[in-house]
Amino acid sequence: MRELIQTTGKKAPENLQYRIMHQIEAEHALTPKKVPVTKKSVSLLRDLGNIFGVMYILLAAIVGGAYLLLGEAFLQSPQFWGTVVLVSLIFSLFWLITRLDYHLREKRK
Repeated sequence: MRELIQTTGKKAPENLQYRIMHQIEAEHALTPKKVPVTKKSVSLLRDLGNIFGVMYILLAAIVGGAYLLLGEAFLQSPQFWGTVVLVSLIFSLFWLITRLDYHLREKRK
């Protein structure tokens, strides 16, 4: 019985191992690679530096322009300080919105 099964069985070609390995390599090369998802590192300090850095540059320009155009007395007036507070509030709200947006995006993921 054993001889009968051995004689009727098909023999594998000699290059079968080569063809199988070639097929595996071809499939491996054609499958899309999983790109590791990297989190954007949004730093609180970097956001603070960017937003409030621009705010301080703008305030410095306002102070310089007011001093050159209107004199030292205007720098002590309530109108000037109102402008400074308004600019500070606007930039603070902008920073708050960016932090809320970042928090909501992280929560959604």
